[in-house]
Amino acid sequence: MDASRRAIPGVPYAAWGSALFAAVVLPALWFVGRPAGAPLGFPLDDAWIHMVYGRNVAEQGMIAYNPGEPTTGATSILWALLLGLVHKVLGSGDVDRLVVAVVLLGGALHVACAAQAARLAGRLGGLWAAWTAGLIVAVSPQLAVGALSGMEVPLAALLFLTGLDLLCAQAWLAAGIVLGLAPLARPELAPAACVAVLGIFLWQRPRDAAETARRLLQLGLPALLLGTWQLWRNWTLTEHLLPATYYGKLGLNGPFQFSWVGRALFDTLSLTPPLWGALGWLSLTGLARRTGDRRVWLVLGAALAYLMANLRVVVPHDPRVFYGVRYLLPIVPPLTVVFAVGCVGLGDMLSPRLRRLPLVLLLLLSLAGTALTFRGQSWKLANDTRNMTELQVAAGKWLAEHLAAGLRVASNDAGGVRYFDNHWTLDMMGLNTPDMLWHAKTYTRAHPVAAIVFMPAWFLPHPTPELRLVWDRSTQNYTATGIPAMARQWIMTCEEAPDHEPHLQGFDGTRIGVELWCQKP
Repeated sequence: MDASRRAIPGVPYAAWGSALFAAVVLPALWFVGRPAGAPLGFPLDDAWIHMVYGRNVAEQGMIAYNPGEPTTGATSILWALLLGLVHKVLGSGDVDRLVVAVVLLGGALHVACAAQAARLAGRLGGLWAAWTAGLIVAVSPQLAVGALSGMEVPLAALLFLTGLDLLCAQAWLAAGIVLGLAPLARPELAPAACVAVLGIFLWQRPRDAAETARRLLQLGLPALLLGTWQLWRNWTLTEHLLPATYYGKLGLNGPFQFSWVGRALFDTLSLTPPLWGALGWLSLTGLARRTGDRRVWLVLGAALAYLMANLRVVVPHDPRVFYGVRYLLPIVPPLTVVFAVGCVGLGDMLSPRLRRLPLVLLLLLSLAGTALTFRGQSWKLANDTRNMTELQVAAGKWLAEHLAAGLRVASNDAGGVRYFDNHWTLDMMGLNTPDMLWHAKTYTRAHPVAAIVFMPAWFLPHPTPELRLVWDRSTQNYTATGIPAMARQWIMTCEEAPDHEPHLQGFDGTRIGVELWCQKP
């Protein structure tokens, strides 16, 4: 039997053990720092955007933000489809029940991710590496928050790990299917999958042309079909090949800077075990000892490819803010596997008695990081959720109660407002109504709005007598982002249809101006 396919004794126990630890950590993180009376919900508005898409998948069978208008704003199509299944099974009436179901779904994916990390680490580094990597992923507070956030983080991480494991096991067709699905969870996994497939050809070259063709077909055909479908869908809807979110965020970041790589790995992920301690990075020196098996370099290369692709779109944020960290979290499990295997290499340099010492130190260092941040992460998850509930969710509920049917809304944050308010909504950032990105003048003229929901931290209204401030809400102890001024939300309504457009001018470095037309109430 090929060594890459051979089962390592004890690794299945490490996988099951890691899964069990993850299943215990998730409810602990949910409750340990949660204040009494904390609301159910999600810690960022993007999760509610996914819920909007999921509801439309269930009710209309299409990936749409506004009913009947399919769009490319869902960055994670696969997550939207899963949320559609949740809505289909449970219905759309009881929001609290839906939130609990989504949280449980994310938790189940995190449990599977911990088990998969153990399996991949066991394949590449043996039993002790399996236990180390699996347990670190299982107990990571940041990964647990990602699982409970209503976002696609655990889905993307699981598909990433599973595809890499199948590649290393030479299960070509299964690997091709999983790696083809992965970009539907996070588009940045497409270049990561390409690097992984290229690496497997370099690590184990096919014997002849027939085997080369067979492997290329098995690995490439699923990805080609799924990728072609996504590109075709994007082009059909917007005449652009990539999701609208890519074009909406790209213009705000400026030219790529290599300093972002350091900021992402050593700053943004600085509170995430095992990346927060020096030992994790020192373990990379141990990879040089494992020259007989280059598959670990395949995993490292794929993780770095994801990182580079992601940084082209999203600039690293404050490590204390989940909104920015969550983009990078899918690379933490594969990097944890790499660190564990590197520690095995470091151990090979030591005497037989001490060969497990680097792995033990990596695990203890990660557990220490977990202990130091666990309660704070739990509290912040609940507090961020309260911030979102008191702003975006509350704005959506107010509009649902006070705005007449048939009118339109424009919104700066487009998730909670749209999910709880049934009015047609224009996303002022253009991510979910992408015509705003390329045809803003004509699109806003064709879609006048009766109410505008926005943060005065991002926009100032150009003085017009037709606009009236009707809702001004702030949330205390704001932690959802690193900008305290975003703790305030306004709703302005058009009192009568003007001859000119009300103008919202972005400030504080956002360089965004939006001209909206008023719809007669």
